[in-house]
Amino acid sequence: MKQFFITSALVFISSFSFAQDQKWSVEANYPLTFKTAPAIGEINGVLDLGAKYRFLNVGIFKLGTGINISYFREYDNFTYGSQNGDAFFDYKKNVVILQPKVFGEMEIPGFTRLKPQIGLGYSILFNNTYSNDNDVVYDFPTESDGGLNLNLGVSYDLTKRFYVQIHWDYLWMHYKGTTDLSGQSYPYSIKENLSIFKAGIGFRF
Repeated sequence: MKQFFITSALVFISSFSFAQDQKWSVEANYPLTFKTAPAIGEINGVLDLGAKYRFLNVGIFKLGTGINISYFREYDNFTYGSQNGDAFFDYKKNVVILQPKVFGEMEIPGFTRLKPQIGLGYSILFNNTYSNDNDVVYDFPTESDGGLNLNLGVSYDLTKRFYVQIHWDYLWMHYKGTTDLSGQSYPYSIKENLSIFKAGIGFRF
């Protein structure tokens, strides 16, 4: 399944030279998580960028493929007391989510400015967490995890080319790997769900 969506993303990118008749669109969104995901922790949305290519018209429906990349981050610091005295931790986190997908878009008869959309894809998450310059070091190296992604959204055309949109992504994530903690390695396998709300603007060409 993961290989299928990665292949779809490569086909999507390679077909760029054949763009015509407003089959393409690019977008910029603000991503926001609904709640803290235990395995990821608290993250703040920074920017989501995407592009779509519509390759087939079936009546009032358009079928296409697309890809989004979202960036989240969280910076904090705290002091942890122990028997050996207080230790200061500089907490940094960067999360990038890559989302190739296939989607269907509908033009409502009599109100074509409004376009509901549904998509299915595979989200690949890159998570780089924690850095600390003191003697006690928690080392969580960059990991890549993933899971299926359901996308529901709607766009509204402001003009023939510009539109605004809102989207909701529901991710079934699976994190699996090994974490190094103070020189010791610990395997982990965690499954959890993540919801992301996106609002932004787009341009068709």
